[in-house]
Amino acid sequence: MKMSVFLRRGGFAAVMLMTVLLRAQEPVAGQRAEVTRDLWVSAYPTEVEGSNGGSPRLKLKGIQEFFLVDLDAAPLKGRRVRKAQLHVRLQSKEHPLGRTTVSTMAEEWHEGNGTGYQKVVGASSFAWARTGEARWAKDAPDMTAVINGEGGSLWGFGEASAPDAEGWQVIPVAPEVVQARIDGKSFGFAVMDDVGSEYEREGNSFKYLPQLNRYVSSREDRRDSRPFFTLWLEDAYSGSKMVNAPAKAGPVQPVELPPLVADEGVDEALPLVCRDEYGEPLKALRLHAAKGEAVGFMLSARPAEVQVVLPGVEVRLHALPLAGGVQDPLVPAGRKADGTGADAQALAAADTYVELRVPKSATAGGCTGSVSVAGRTAPLRLQVWNFTLPDRLSFLAQMNAYGLPGHVREYYRLAHEHRTVLNQLPYGWTGKLDEPQPVIGADGRWDWRAYDEAFGPLLDGSAFEGLPRAGVPVDAWYLMLNENWPMKHDAHFRGGYWIEDAYDTGYWQEFRQSAAEVARHFEEKGWTEPMVEFYLNNKVYFKKDDWRKCTAAWVFDEPMQTQDFWALRRFGLEFWAAVEPWHKVRLCYRADISRPQWQRDLLDHCVNVEVVSGALRTWWPRVSRRAEQCGNLYYMYGSASAPGTPCWANAAWCVEAWGLGADGVVPWNTIGDKAAWQKPTETSLLYPTDQGPLPGVRMLSFRAGQQLVEYLTQYTALCGHSRAEVMAAVRALPGLTATLVKKSEDDAGRSQFGEQTHAALQSLRLRLGQWLDAKAPPARERWHDPRPARAEFKKARQVEVVKP
Repeated sequence: MKMSVFLRRGGFAAVMLMTVLLRAQEPVAGQRAEVTRDLWVSAYPTEVEGSNGGSPRLKLKGIQEFFLVDLDAAPLKGRRVRKAQLHVRLQSKEHPLGRTTVSTMAEEWHEGNGTGYQKVVGASSFAWARTGEARWAKDAPDMTAVINGEGGSLWGFGEASAPDAEGWQVIPVAPEVVQARIDGKSFGFAVMDDVGSEYEREGNSFKYLPQLNRYVSSREDRRDSRPFFTLWLEDAYSGSKMVNAPAKAGPVQPVELPPLVADEGVDEALPLVCRDEYGEPLKALRLHAAKGEAVGFMLSARPAEVQVVLPGVEVRLHALPLAGGVQDPLVPAGRKADGTGADAQALAAADTYVELRVPKSATAGGCTGSVSVAGRTAPLRLQVWNFTLPDRLSFLAQMNAYGLPGHVREYYRLAHEHRTVLNQLPYGWTGKLDEPQPVIGADGRWDWRAYDEAFGPLLDGSAFEGLPRAGVPVDAWYLMLNENWPMKHDAHFRGGYWIEDAYDTGYWQEFRQSAAEVARHFEEKGWTEPMVEFYLNNKVYFKKDDWRKCTAAWVFDEPMQTQDFWALRRFGLEFWAAVEPWHKVRLCYRADISRPQWQRDLLDHCVNVEVVSGALRTWWPRVSRRAEQCGNLYYMYGSASAPGTPCWANAAWCVEAWGLGADGVVPWNTIGDKAAWQKPTETSLLYPTDQGPLPGVRMLSFRAGQQLVEYLTQYTALCGHSRAEVMAAVRALPGLTATLVKKSEDDAGRSQFGEQTHAALQSLRLRLGQWLDAKAPPARERWHDPRPARAEFKKARQVEVVKP
């Protein structure tokens, strides 16, 4: 008895989205169809132009390598496919095929005769429809544009049979996939290994086996080993109902952004050494700000020597001590060295960061003051523009954290004060929760008292009393739910790579009850403003050599293989089914995605917050299309600028991400440790002290970027053009597009901008600020809501399991 599993469009049926159909009879005999061409391609970076059409074998290796096959469809025209199988002879007996995808090809391909990843002009490869001549889908980055649901393609996956004595395996193929080829709506088939990575476990001993090599014979092998199809066909068929490829939208024309109006003021020679908030030289202290905005500049002078006078504006002075040879942490002027990590001598000799906070009640127009340093005085001019930044953020610079060294609430207040969002993951690799968390009694009742006392003020906004955006709750909040809480993973885990069989029913029952309890409690408490994120962070390979080191049986964070996306999907569907009655809470299911090209539609109508790596720069049209179709939002994650490098990169990253349709950025870790005072790292945006955290200049550069995106948001709302048109204009600006720099495949990567970036940022800010100043729009509490719609999980794909 063989089991085939494949996907169809359909509605939601029960929580498991699974329908079992038992067929009493099969057609008496299938018809053999020979493979007429085959090609093995690779997505490995150095092999993407390689072609193996002449190789005597075909290779499957997770998302890295796969093959294309075809059959002669002409004799089959007009017939209906009831059942289909692909037969392959295994060459790698130690690594047989498991669950395998067979997809239609939405574009013609060319076999060629290459071997050894040879670059064959005119033959298809992963990167080229015809290598050296034509890209896939005219201008797509690679072959994923025409398989696995893209470009009008169809796909399904099936469980391959165990190898027989001669090594043959049978791969069930979704009938509609073959039907599309017979009806002339496909150009053959792409075949992929859905398991990809495996592991070996004996007790608690663990060995991870990433992306195993699986080989089968090709049609270039000897005759008795060549792959072939078996098809069960019926006559009197009128043709498939497959939907044609969606029409590709034409390029969006960028709007012409406002011109820069020349400032006719004459600046006197500056007797002080000044730099802007990013550390770049300033020739004059002529600044601009909206109401409710904060701006700054730096002085080569000690705080004790500096006096700033600017009527109607709050002025704050900070010391800029050297930390590891760079100026980054900001210490309030007059604060003693004890507990900061900076010694007294370093603080005494530090430069000064001058922060100007414009109240929302400020009068628009010119404001004149002065800066004095040891008897030398320079004029300080601030133009207050006639528009206001909203208290509710339109774009989230999310300061991700994995633990806080005391003073927890102060970290949230510090981020909130600077228009960023702190979000701390409350559990580790084993799912163990940070305290305080709800306590579940022996009777099953939840005691929320400690949790409510600690975090309730953050969720209702009362914790931010006295700050510029007082009363506004945190924008995003991680839930404590994970694969090992409150369920105990190992008590329910039955093994296997496919989540529908991996847990017993008790696991999912407890998960649903817990998700419902969380949703109910948040709604009863009135915590309905923040995005409340259910998020799975752990990865099976964190186990390393010991099963107990991590409780994830899949790669949840940055999923790689189909098995990983499939597992995330199941958790999401269970979550949404459980919380469906509680609609007032802004519930989210979040996933961090580093490979959006391999996502297919597995997370559609399931994940509604996608945090995408720097790969967003390549795949943003696809990510954006999914978001529009499903009501998602998406951010871009990566690393902040390294200490000692231009920190305007962080502000530019915010603007660039907005130009790619994102509603936020997420530096993957932002909390420094005590050592950061001597050697700051990319992840030390907030510096710990005995009295609570202090910001770094690099953190404030995220504030600058967030504020500039607020300009873009207001401009988009008022200019009469669509966001897509304004986004196109931003992307066209020289200097505001970065490249992704990574140390390794697992590195989050940082944004590498160019020499034009700083000038581009300053020019864009002035152009938009002058335009909005002239428009003088009334203040709003929010100009754009970055929170996503609730996932419509009932629209998710249905799974059909067919057992003969």
